[in-house]
Amino acid sequence: MRFPSLSVGNLIVAFFLSSFSSAMAQQMLDAARKEGQVVFYASMEAQSAQQLGAAFEKKYPPIKVETVRIGSEKMTTRLIAEAQARKMSVDVVHQSAFDFYGVLQKGIFDSYLSPERSAFPADYRDDKGLWTLHSATLNVIAYNTRRFPGLPVPKGFWDLTAPNWKSQLIMDENESKWMAGMMTYSGEAKTLELLRKLATQDIQFRTGHSLIQTMVAAGERPVAVVACANGVDRRKKDGAPIDWIAPEPVIGLTFGLAVVKGAPHPSAAHLFVDFLLSHEGQEILGAAAYREVMARERGWRERWSPEALELARVGEGLPQALLRNRIVGDDGEAERREILGDRSERHDHVPFGSSTSSSCASR
Repeated sequence: MRFPSLSVGNLIVAFFLSSFSSAMAQQMLDAARKEGQVVFYASMEAQSAQQLGAAFEKKYPPIKVETVRIGSEKMTTRLIAEAQARKMSVDVVHQSAFDFYGVLQKGIFDSYLSPERSAFPADYRDDKGLWTLHSATLNVIAYNTRRFPGLPVPKGFWDLTAPNWKSQLIMDENESKWMAGMMTYSGEAKTLELLRKLATQDIQFRTGHSLIQTMVAAGERPVAVVACANGVDRRKKDGAPIDWIAPEPVIGLTFGLAVVKGAPHPSAAHLFVDFLLSHEGQEILGAAAYREVMARERGWRERWSPEALELARVGEGLPQALLRNRIVGDDGEAERREILGDRSERHDHVPFGSSTSSSCASR
């Protein structure tokens, strides 16, 4: 007779726990609706951030999402400045894990143990609820599928050092994250040798992968040395003559998600994080060609071999690798500028009416 009694007791406990959880969720929803707004600093493509905001607003009216699209490095500067002034304007941060780690070290993020985090691999979340790595993309070589007068499609970065690629390449003026991954995989000496050879290729430098990918699709230069798979795939889906190849090594980039301390709309921030980590939020990111961490290889396995998928983990932004890559990246960027030159003052205009924002948060 003890077993039925225990079973009933367990059911009672489960019922009260479920009721308590539902009551807490309703309490958070009511508070979020009273706050009426959530401010989201996003380093993803503007279109993707807007889609996430619109879906959240539809699900939780009348809460509005104010999305501020800002490059990852500039976001770091703004977050530190707001924290020092003790006046945070933002509630939720989405940022390249490379820069995200530096902000984390400043103590700017607050703990929130979202119930949605349990669906993510242990390496992609911390025990204290300060961060979750919830999406990823890849550094690839992008090329215009129509503009190859007598030129073969490149197979890797070293192919681009051949004489026939001179004056054919375009590249972001700051690729410290790509360099960090390359140094982790190939070593510093070989990476710097690659940069020295690329420096002889009359590369056109611009700021932001989104702009660069648009320029490649428009045919201004046929190849982007480093592009973001998600941005290329989105343009290809829209009919642009652009595609990408996965060179060796494939450098992966993860993105961190966190609530900030002193968030002006804390309940709305928690609700928004729950949404971004939910199956629904991950589906939106997947549709935008980001690699959802919840189902890490869905949509990518058909295109890549298992070996390439494993290579994509290099420089991906896991916590133990972040500090090492950040040190290499900071030093490497100075060496990159010494080798390739500082092109920051070269650009007088932005062609095609495009934003200079980066599609994979490198700026």
